[in-house]
Amino acid sequence: MQTSRLLLITCAAALATASGVAGTTPAGAAADTDWPYIGRNSEAQHFSPLAQINDHNVQKLGLAWYADIDSQDGLVGNPLVAGGVVYQTGPGARIYAHDVRTGHQLWTFDPQSKFVGAIATYFGNRYTRGLALWHDYVYVGTGDCRLVAVDGHTGHEVWEAQACDPKEADTITGAPRVGSDKIYIGNSDIDAGANRGHVDAFDAATGRHLWRFYTIPGDPSKGFESKAMEMAAKTWGDEWWKSTGGGSVWEAFTYDPVLNLLYIGTDGAKPLNPLERGAHRGDELFTNSIVAVNADTGEYVWHYQTTPNDAWDFNSSLHIVVADMAIGGVKRRVVMQAPKNGFFYVLDAKTGKLLSAQNFVPVNWASGIDMKTGRPIELPEARYYARPNKQAVVVPGPLGAHNWHAMSYDPLTGLVYIPAMETAALWEVTTGPSTVLIGGGHLHIDQGIGRDTRVDSKISGKLIAWDPRTQKARWHQDLELPINGGVLSTAGNLVFQATATGDVFAYQADTGKRVWSMYTGSAAQAAPTTVMIDGEQLILFPIGAGGAMSNWAQFASNEKSRGPSRLLAFKLGGTVELPPYRHSEIFPRPPRSRPDAKLARKGAGLFEDKGCVACHGEAAIRDTGRVPDLRKASAEVHDTFAAIVLGGRAAKGMPSFAGAASADDLAALQAFVLYQAWNAYDAQEAIKAKPRADAASAADTANSTVPARSPAGKTPLLLNGQMQSTKGFTPLPPWPTSMVKWGDEHHALRTVYSGEFTVDLYEASDGEVEVVDQPYDEFVHVLHGFCTLTPQGGKPQTYQVGDVFVVPKGFTGTWEGRQGFRELIVIETSAYKRAVAAIFPDAKK
Repeated sequence: MQTSRLLLITCAAALATASGVAGTTPAGAAADTDWPYIGRNSEAQHFSPLAQINDHNVQKLGLAWYADIDSQDGLVGNPLVAGGVVYQTGPGARIYAHDVRTGHQLWTFDPQSKFVGAIATYFGNRYTRGLALWHDYVYVGTGDCRLVAVDGHTGHEVWEAQACDPKEADTITGAPRVGSDKIYIGNSDIDAGANRGHVDAFDAATGRHLWRFYTIPGDPSKGFESKAMEMAAKTWGDEWWKSTGGGSVWEAFTYDPVLNLLYIGTDGAKPLNPLERGAHRGDELFTNSIVAVNADTGEYVWHYQTTPNDAWDFNSSLHIVVADMAIGGVKRRVVMQAPKNGFFYVLDAKTGKLLSAQNFVPVNWASGIDMKTGRPIELPEARYYARPNKQAVVVPGPLGAHNWHAMSYDPLTGLVYIPAMETAALWEVTTGPSTVLIGGGHLHIDQGIGRDTRVDSKISGKLIAWDPRTQKARWHQDLELPINGGVLSTAGNLVFQATATGDVFAYQADTGKRVWSMYTGSAAQAAPTTVMIDGEQLILFPIGAGGAMSNWAQFASNEKSRGPSRLLAFKLGGTVELPPYRHSEIFPRPPRSRPDAKLARKGAGLFEDKGCVACHGEAAIRDTGRVPDLRKASAEVHDTFAAIVLGGRAAKGMPSFAGAASADDLAALQAFVLYQAWNAYDAQEAIKAKPRADAASAADTANSTVPARSPAGKTPLLLNGQMQSTKGFTPLPPWPTSMVKWGDEHHALRTVYSGEFTVDLYEASDGEVEVVDQPYDEFVHVLHGFCTLTPQGGKPQTYQVGDVFVVPKGFTGTWEGRQGFRELIVIETSAYKRAVAAIFPDAKK
């Protein structure tokens, strides 16, 4: 099997060389290659035939260069490469062009996107999911609804066209796509349901508008734009056009160059509560669907709906992959998608016929997909709106089993690699004020972090290697946080992904074994890119906390990964080091006293209902970015709170809520913000007051190139297993390390001196643990976060920040991390401590 794999890699590498774009290539070196589409090819497969970097040499991967991006919000677009230039998009629809060989910035373009009209543009201007390339032009969609073409050599604007109406609660957050000499772009209504979803096609050279395909029908009295809209209208409820909207195409569409079709992924109908969308409703086409249209004319060809009559925000405006594969011994051209609802779909690309579907994560809203009808077999228990108590806990939650982050299809392994999530939510029909972000519906959604915490569910991330032929997982990797970056697979038998914890990982594509990692200090959401330049393969990672999922700060980053926005380039033998990242999450004492809890609870509801969560985050928790964390608001902000909410900072990106918020509402909102500020401050002070080893400092030290300072001002550091000092003391021979067995693998713990103790840090996963070789007298652990340690045959013990406990040599048992943390910090206190004291006699005892 391995021999066959290596043969495929060799052939693929030869193919990459033969088909690469010619450049200034040294004699005898592989030809340079480009990455001209999101996902490398039109089919959006996010796979590269390059194999210079492979599972046999990936351990030699190092940083070749990095480029700091002047954005407080993270980068979320897949880097595009053409002619030796890497093009990256940033918030505000800015474009950054860098020399792919050196990282030197060539130019930037800022379309000066305005905060205008409804709240949508205030949300849409916070991030841009990517670019499109065509010949010498670079294309970007702006938050204020423009499609802009830029000269790829100079960074100067060539043309712009209006693609939607910002005054009608529209914005653009997705990337444009290119095909058949046209540029395609969709709209986003940020889940408000205020208008109709659509996709527009423009002439790539001139910007001339060519066609528009609406995804849902409009007012029948005004006539239907096409036979498709007339057909769709029959599936909606009574007078739907008066109270219902949605179906926006905020991200997914893929061009098929073989069939000349454009596959469009659509959002759901709004309001989310079906009972508020009118009586006698049916499937409500074409929401929650994959729709195929003629790429030249926009004429409807076929559709497949993943979640008819949706009640849970299980939309399909997500990554669509096109591929050729043998199914049942017959070669088929297929469309594949893993939408929010948790099922993986394989469709015939020409007809839209369902070929197979199976859930790739646990679900409780449907028992399966009926292969005769193509419809989900819904479970009544999930229909909260029809239950007597109007409640239901549904898996997955509205965040989805998979969101917009790119999958990857590897034709060599035949696997699709999915950045998946396991989530849940309590859905509850309310009688209070209508909400803004779910189409004006009377609905409360609790995922354990918002208005209350009645959902006790594990919210976690996974990387799943899914076999679309058998509809089964080949392997998976658990990740600490649910919202992680997109995926790249290569002919080197590798899968690359950057994560919410600030790590970049490489796995063997066929087995899932982790074979390389590096800590960057910045969370990531975008998919990486790889190209061959001057005979060297580069892997490009865009990173940076914040960006497209900032309102889910707890799920998309942690205190270790809220670093700056950067573009990273890796190659074999790279030696560049990143500057150390040290995040300081300090909450000042709130400038006003703790408010009444009842008033704060009212404000929590308004914070969600008025749409504040869209920018300021669930439960008023932000990670980084231009939008401030309101828990850190100053006395000046609180003194002018009402004026700010009513439009005092509209020009700076804070929409006006004049006419939408009463004086009582403002008081309740401010009370909620203050209440959350006090909660954060009190939790911070409680940790500071409890005697403990500084776990967070230890983690920073272990991941940094800068040594910790000793109490006496000395700078000890363990380098290559040897203790060194500023006094020039002869280094000790390598000190024996502890050997710990985690699952089937053995791990030697790293050691770094951090002032008072010597600290070993190991990034641990849940599972079986055994202390195999322990040269010290005792093994004392300090935890960052929460965990449960269960000795074999014994009772589980739960520990939290500051707890100290002994694990003797020969210990066997299991470890389970809590609250998203998996850091095991080991402090030995005997032989090695005495050695440190001998080297630094004036150090604190």
